[in-house]
Amino acid sequence: MKYSAYVIFFLLFGLIPDLYICLLCLPGIELWWKLLICLPTLAALVSLVLIGAGVRYTPSLRLFSYLIFIFEFPKFIFTLFSFASIWVALALAAGVSLFFSTLIFYSTRHLKVNEVELSFEGLPEGFRGIRICQLTDFHLGSFGEKAKYIKRIVDTTLAQAPDIILFTGDLVNFESTEADSYLEQLGRLSAPMGVYAIRGNHDFLMHGYFNDAQREADTKRLLDMERGLGWNVMLNSNVILERNGSRIALVGVDNISTNPYFLKMGGNLEKASEGLPEGIFTILMSHDPSHWRREVVPETDIHLTLSGHTHGLGIKTAGLNPAHWKLPESKGIYTRGAQVLHVSKGLGSAFAFRLGGFPNVDIITLR
Repeated sequence: MKYSAYVIFFLLFGLIPDLYICLLCLPGIELWWKLLICLPTLAALVSLVLIGAGVRYTPSLRLFSYLIFIFEFPKFIFTLFSFASIWVALALAAGVSLFFSTLIFYSTRHLKVNEVELSFEGLPEGFRGIRICQLTDFHLGSFGEKAKYIKRIVDTTLAQAPDIILFTGDLVNFESTEADSYLEQLGRLSAPMGVYAIRGNHDFLMHGYFNDAQREADTKRLLDMERGLGWNVMLNSNVILERNGSRIALVGVDNISTNPYFLKMGGNLEKASEGLPEGIFTILMSHDPSHWRREVVPETDIHLTLSGHTHGLGIKTAGLNPAHWKLPESKGIYTRGAQVLHVSKGLGSAFAFRLGGFPNVDIITLR
């Protein structure tokens, strides 16, 4: 998101409501009440300056988002409805603040294990019953530097005793330093057949304050960190997995998307599939599920695709999910003939909260 958008959020949800409340709506209130009302806006302004300067960028942006959704946006709601009734406006504002507080501090970290069974006629006998753990979208910067939630994810994953762990992208939000304090915990992730990872759009660090040279250097640092964890990071490549005398192929691509903003990230399915034996059972790791509809289904016979990216897109209005108009495959299982896509709701969010339901550790058993 561009810095100008944060400035607009600050003006629209912070400064303008404060001016209205203190000068027009409640002009007679005591000075200390006015200072209390304006305090979150002052803190947001300090955060905004730090974001613009690139100083402690991720913590500053996290604090800014907390302030906007817990305090500033509710004041904006109060401003809109105060024309009808002060008490109604106050109740609505309190409700909005409670809603976002619940999302940030409870729902976003209420981890669930999602058990899925998928059946394929062409699955080799040696891989029948294999338990795949799909993890995706950690977005570590959303949780601060010492969140116990990350340890809970690792503990929960290991408790499922998966045969293999597949991470489908977006380890961080804006910079590699978000992962620094979690390397010990992430390094505990292990499985008999290994841990494999791909890069999502956020792993290219295009959403922060870096110039091109800084972005390239920090992207390399992030890649080196993941490899240092013992993860097999797949950069448009494939590997043959063997189990009980049978073989399947695992393919991993860099982020491929229909979003023009992400097209230059270098994902290449053709390159990633080079050298694969014809007809071999294949699992593809591709961060953005729009890739499945765009290229995987019409141009390949890949059996199973694992994606994340969407965070569930769980906003519904009158029984409709507007997000599905843009991205029809947003969570769960989708099929086209013999091809299957599984979209995980993931573990975190680029914002301080998620609207796609509870975060998931996905355990996929193949039959």
